[in-house]
Amino acid sequence: MSRYRWALVTLAGFAALTIGLTVVLRSTPPSGATGTANGAALIPLESRTPAAEFTGLDGWINSRPLSLQGLRGKVVLIDFWTFSCVNCVRTIPHLQHLQQLYGGRGLEIVGMHSPEFDFEKVPANVQSAVHRFGVTWPVALDSRMSTWNAYNNQYWPAEYLVDQQGRVAYIHDGEGEYDVTESAIAALLGVAATSAAPAAPTADPSGQTPELYAGSERGRLADGESYGAIGQPTRYPDTGSPHDNNLVQVTGTWADHGQYLVATAPGHVRLNFAARDVFLVAGPETSAPVHITVAVDGRPVPGAQLGPDLTGSGVDISRQQLYHLLSGVDGSRHLLDLSVPSGFRLYTFTFG
Repeated sequence: MSRYRWALVTLAGFAALTIGLTVVLRSTPPSGATGTANGAALIPLESRTPAAEFTGLDGWINSRPLSLQGLRGKVVLIDFWTFSCVNCVRTIPHLQHLQQLYGGRGLEIVGMHSPEFDFEKVPANVQSAVHRFGVTWPVALDSRMSTWNAYNNQYWPAEYLVDQQGRVAYIHDGEGEYDVTESAIAALLGVAATSAAPAAPTADPSGQTPELYAGSERGRLADGESYGAIGQPTRYPDTGSPHDNNLVQVTGTWADHGQYLVATAPGHVRLNFAARDVFLVAGPETSAPVHITVAVDGRPVPGAQLGPDLTGSGVDISRQQLYHLLSGVDGSRHLLDLSVPSGFRLYTFTFG
């Protein structure tokens, strides 16, 4: 099953809606745009529509400015992503595989970096992530979501294949079905598809803790606790393990900033979760790194469950980014406990 992070955007002018946040809807591909091999996933020629031109961009990484008009004659894979999205990160090896095999045969990959959080709008942060993840194809900075909106996109990651005549020929939301995407590319290029590169298995979301947001814009706190006024430190008592599953508990003093919570004194972040992998989007409040300690079920993290960003049972949070805390947990329910200092920013937990 495909995994993805979906976006909420504000829509105005719909008085019948009582909730100010909703999903931007995109027309679904024609019924012929599904399949598994030999280009069967391609949208039929008569149903293809012109792809929207790149618009409102704030710069490029790994490339001079590009346009779809200037790329006519090539097959263009537009990958909407953002660097704190674990689903996007897990797609990168697939894109590297496609770049290696088809980059010299008429395929142009364009990474459309459309950020969810404010820190993802900082070009230096995107540049650092591009280097860290080994992204070598052109990356457009869609920091105002202008191209995202031009495509009526709603998911990270999302892939749009544009044919040599500049028409949308294939759409895929989320992870997975890499062989289908490769088959579609090969069919457009008129070459034989190779076997897909090995990729990390897509997690089964059944019974797994969903993505959790910390700030009040999209979050909810465990055990009935409420958010304080924006920017105002609020004290949260330490009542031990949270009674709720799949909700974030904070203890100590925290200030809500909408997109994130920041600790204004030492405290804890606790969570009853069920997953094999745990990822954290976090950062320091200032330029100085902060160190957090991670425990599972009241004990140090077992060596076999250490995520790649953990050293022992701790991790230095040195920048706003995605951190892989736990890996290879058994998938049953466990208690995660982070001991955090003042100045720790918490954005989201994601799972795999």
